[in-house]
Amino acid sequence: MAEHVQAALDQMVPPLRDLMDRNIFSEKEVKAIVARRRESEYLLRRLTARKADFLRYIEQEMALERLRELRSLQRKRDHRKSQREAGDDDDDENRADPTKEKEHIGDVHIVQHIHLLFVRAIRKFRSDLSLHLQHAEFCKQQKSFTRLGRVYAEALQIFPRQSGLWIEAASHEFFGPTRSIQNARVLLQRGLRLNENSEELWLEYFSLELHYAQTLKGRRQILQQTDLECQSHNVMETSKEEYRIPAIVLKSALKAIPNSVRFRLQFMDTCKRFPCTEFLMEMIQESMKNDFATEPESWIARALYEAERQGGSCSINVQEGGPGAEDENVPGEPPVKKARTGESEKNSVVAVLEEAIDTLENDDMLLQAFRFAEDYRKELEHRDAERDAIIAVENFICKLWGRAETCTSPELAIEHTNYLLDGKQPEKALERIQLFCTSNTLVPAKAWLLWTRLAPRKKQKSILQRALQKIPMDRPDYMMILLQLFGAQLESNTEDEKLFDSLQRILLLAPKTVEDIHIEGTGLEFELADIFEAYLTYLMHVNEKSGIQGVRKVYGAVLFQSTVNLSEGNVNGVKKFVDTCLKLEGKSTTRDNKRLRRLYDKALEIFSGTSLENFYREARNDNAVFA
Repeated sequence: MAEHVQAALDQMVPPLRDLMDRNIFSEKEVKAIVARRRESEYLLRRLTARKADFLRYIEQEMALERLRELRSLQRKRDHRKSQREAGDDDDDENRADPTKEKEHIGDVHIVQHIHLLFVRAIRKFRSDLSLHLQHAEFCKQQKSFTRLGRVYAEALQIFPRQSGLWIEAASHEFFGPTRSIQNARVLLQRGLRLNENSEELWLEYFSLELHYAQTLKGRRQILQQTDLECQSHNVMETSKEEYRIPAIVLKSALKAIPNSVRFRLQFMDTCKRFPCTEFLMEMIQESMKNDFATEPESWIARALYEAERQGGSCSINVQEGGPGAEDENVPGEPPVKKARTGESEKNSVVAVLEEAIDTLENDDMLLQAFRFAEDYRKELEHRDAERDAIIAVENFICKLWGRAETCTSPELAIEHTNYLLDGKQPEKALERIQLFCTSNTLVPAKAWLLWTRLAPRKKQKSILQRALQKIPMDRPDYMMILLQLFGAQLESNTEDEKLFDSLQRILLLAPKTVEDIHIEGTGLEFELADIFEAYLTYLMHVNEKSGIQGVRKVYGAVLFQSTVNLSEGNVNGVKKFVDTCLKLEGKSTTRDNKRLRRLYDKALEIFSGTSLENFYREARNDNAVFA
C-alpha cells in the first residue's frame, strides 16, 4: 500500500512545485497539503473503503481549489496595479503580465485531481447514484462539458431506469454549448425505449420539441423579416407546420399512456408555456372527450379550457397578430372584452358543464361542477361581464342543485347549504342540512356542526347530543362533537357532576384522537378548537367556582390519571395548560411545595427530549421548589 501511495504523491510534485514557485502557496502550505493528501490516500486504499472518506477528500480538494482561484485572482490584481503605478501602456502590460501566458500545470492540477477522485469513488460504489450526480454538478461548475457528457453516459449505463438522468443528459446536449437537437433526441428516444411508461420522459421530450420549434421560428423571422400582417392570416396553418413533430410526440405519448387524465393535463400545462399551441390543446381536449367521458377531472379541464379561451387568458398564448387580432382591437378604439362576445361563446363553458352532468351524473361530478361554476361566476362578476352570461351560470347552478337534492354526499350537502347561506336564504339552508343529517346514517361531524350553528340557540345542545348517538365512538368525529358539547355545557353552567363526567369521557378518548382533532371555523360561540383548550377552559371555570381544590382535582385527572401524548400540533396547548396549573398552584394561599414539585416533575416528563425540558428544569430551580 505504501508504495502505491508514494507513487501517487510523486505524480503531484510538478504541479505543486509550480504553485509554490508562482507564490500561490507557500512551502509550508505545500507540505501541509502533501501530508493531508498522504493521510487521505491511505484511508482510500484500506481493505474496506468508506464513501465518507472519498467525500471528505473531495470536499477538502474543492476548498483548496477555491483558495487557489482567490489567490490567483489577487495575484492578477496586484500585477495590474503595479503596472499602472509604473505607467506602462496596455501592450507592455499584456507582455509583462504572467497571467497572460499559457495555462500552468498547477492551475488545472487540483480540478483534474478532483475528477480522478470522483472516478475512483464511482468505481468503488457503482450503485450509488448520488456520486454520479455530484460529479456531474462539479463538471457544470468547472464548465468541463466534454467530461460531463462522459459522466452522463457512464451513469446511464448503470442506471437506465432513472428518467431524471436521461432528461439531464438531453438538457445538457440541447441547452449546453453544443446545442445539438440530434443528440438530445437520440438520448430521449433511447430513454423512452427503456422507460416507455415514464410520464416525465414523454413530457420533457414534448417540451424539447416545442423549444426547438420556437428556436427555428425565431431564426426564420430574423432571416426572412416576414410581413406581420400577411403572417397573421396564416398563423394557424404555420403553427401546425411548425409543431408537426411535437404533435407526433403527443400522439405517441397518449398511445403509450392511454389511461391517465392527469398525464394529459400536464401536456396542457406544457402547451400553455408556448405561444400558438391552440391546435395542440384542441388535440388534447378531443382525446379527453373521447377517452375519459366518465372522469370528472376531464370534464372540469375541458370547462377550464373554454373559460380561458373565451376570457382572453394569457395561458391560451395568442400572440400579437394572431387570428382575429385585427378584428378585436382596432387602433384608436377601446379593446373589446372577451366576456361580451356572442351568445355561443358566452355559454360555451356552461354547455360543457351541462354536458358533463348529463353524461356523468354522480356525486363527485356534481360537486366539482358546482365548485367550478361558482368560481367562474365570481370571475365573470370581477371582469364586469354581461349580465346574461352571469345569469346563464346561475341558472346552471340552480339546475345542478335540483339534481343534487336526493344525493347522499356530505360534501354536496355542505356545499349546498353554504351556497344558500351566501344567497341570504338561511331558512332554506337550515332545512337542507337538517334533512341531510336526519335522513342519513353516517353523517360527518362537519355537517352536524353546521346544523348546530344554523339552529336556534336553545336547540344546539340537543343536536350535539343527537350527533353523539349517531357517530361511532372510535371515530375522531365523535371527539369533535364531544368537545363542542362540552363547550356548550360550560357556557350554560351545567351541573359540576355532569361537567366532570364529560371531562372523564374526553380523557378516556383523548390518547387515541389527540393528533386528529383540530377544529376551526364552526361559527359556534362556545367553540373549543382542541382537547387542551377544553381542559384549560374547564380549569378556569372550576377555579372561579371552587378555587384551588377544584383546580387540583382537574389537573390531577388530566396530568396524573390519564396519558398526555405530545405532538407537533398540540405542544403550545399542553404548555399553556401546564403553565396555568403551575401559576394557580404557585399563587395559591395554601401553596403546597410537594404538589408544585410534582407538577414540575410531570412537566419535565411530558417535555422530555424537547427544548422545553431545560426551561422547566431551570424554572423549578429558580423557584427553589424542593420536596
